[in-house]
Amino acid sequence: MMLASVGPTSQDDGDVIAVREAPMLALAQQAVPAAPAPSAVAAQPVEEPAPALPEAQTGTAPPPANVPAGVPTGAPAPAEGENVIIVNASPRHIRADPLSAINVATFEAVNAVDKAVVAPVAGNYEKIVPKPVRNGLRNVLINLAEPIVFVNYLLQFKPGKALETLGRFGINSTIGVAGLFDMAKRKPFHLPYRQNGFANTFGYYGIGNGPYLFLPVLGPTTARDLVGRVLDLSIVPTIFGSPFNKPAYSIGTGTVKSLNDRVEFDEQIAANRAAADPYVATRDFYLKRRQAEVDALHSAEYRARKGIPDPVLPTIPAHVNDNAPEGSDAARPTVSIPSSTGMAPAAPAPEAPVSGTPALPPVPETVPAP
Repeated sequence: MMLASVGPTSQDDGDVIAVREAPMLALAQQAVPAAPAPSAVAAQPVEEPAPALPEAQTGTAPPPANVPAGVPTGAPAPAEGENVIIVNASPRHIRADPLSAINVATFEAVNAVDKAVVAPVAGNYEKIVPKPVRNGLRNVLINLAEPIVFVNYLLQFKPGKALETLGRFGINSTIGVAGLFDMAKRKPFHLPYRQNGFANTFGYYGIGNGPYLFLPVLGPTTARDLVGRVLDLSIVPTIFGSPFNKPAYSIGTGTVKSLNDRVEFDEQIAANRAAADPYVATRDFYLKRRQAEVDALHSAEYRARKGIPDPVLPTIPAHVNDNAPEGSDAARPTVSIPSSTGMAPAAPAPEAPVSGTPALPPVPETVPAP
């Protein structure tokens, strides 16, 4: 933000100058002879100034005398001695985004690569790979992230949710065929999936976002979330060892996660690009979502005591598979919620509100056309 002050910064300064100049003016009046009589002045030839052209002929109106330079003439004139502040600010430059210049350059480069390579590949992936197979791969990656969720619920002193997460992991790893099917959320278990990670734990204990970052491959993040993601990605390889600590596993799972996310958020990406400033729209969506996820970790009593409103996720457009046969299950619009961890892909929005997770905004009622 650039601030430019026009005119004196204090009316008191002008008063001081007037007081100091008063004695000098009195001396000057004594030294200057009296003005000649009016008759003497009238005897001298007077050169008349040329008549001023009308405003319509000149094409421009003279600016008001009391408007400082740099202030638009259409603006109301400031009062005498009033400070004039000209503000030149961009929504890209905010306190949460001190590296906006670098982030914008990275964002534009990533967008170019996405349009040229990632989006077409993801479109073919959705067209070729059936939806049940994509869902199965997603469920496997979500199941592999359950140890991360379990550990962080323990760190947040939420033993009930930690035990539920442990139960989900055991059920889906066995009955669910290594997580291929999410059997834990079905009857008779009714154990919903919840997201959690080290970045959430940091936020739960009051650690702020830090600088906003837009990075290649990872996309939008913050300094806090970046550290949390590194820790998230270290849990499974550390606990289980091979093959989870092999580069082939990391590249394979990362590719599947990225493709699934790119498919599910095609409409969200299109909405961000259609905004007045796509970079700001992408950043605001991410920061609002993450704040809602962190706020949801606190109890309703805590939020009421601290004056925190009920956390609601920003609007997430539903994804429609245009390649699916009309009327089929694959063609139904689906709403997915981004994952807080660096391992799990986006998960489907729950059919009913889940405790400890932010709510989705209400769906606006559609008014039938007359």
